[in-house]
Amino acid sequence: MKRAFAFTLLCFSALSIAKPPPCESWPTNIADGWLIDAGLLDKDKLDHAKTRAVRLSSEKIGKDRFYGKDLYRQVHHITYYEKGGKQISVITVNDAGWEECSMSEVEVFVVSQHMGPVESLIKGLDERNKKH
Repeated sequence: MKRAFAFTLLCFSALSIAKPPPCESWPTNIADGWLIDAGLLDKDKLDHAKTRAVRLSSEKIGKDRFYGKDLYRQVHHITYYEKGGKQISVITVNDAGWEECSMSEVEVFVVSQHMGPVESLIKGLDERNKKH
């Protein structure tokens, strides 16, 4: 009986630390469309293989109105590369759920300059020492 109770308790504790949905592609695709439309990126020169999205934050903000499941507000830092070497970075904010990554529109902020420590504090953000 004690083992069954311990197992049940373990299962419930695992559910309480659920991961947020992996929705990097939704804001990445929407932001590159905004950048192309604004003339900041050239669609023909964009190197999709080098595009990098790093989730900076994902916070549960309630339940979605369509499916009644957990809804998360996500913040991503996305860097796009053109074949000629030009790069542009954005910060995106959007709501996402497990049923749909597109639970809201994507708000896009263009990063004009990254100032800070020599070594980036955000894992996966600093690409200076990595080869593409």
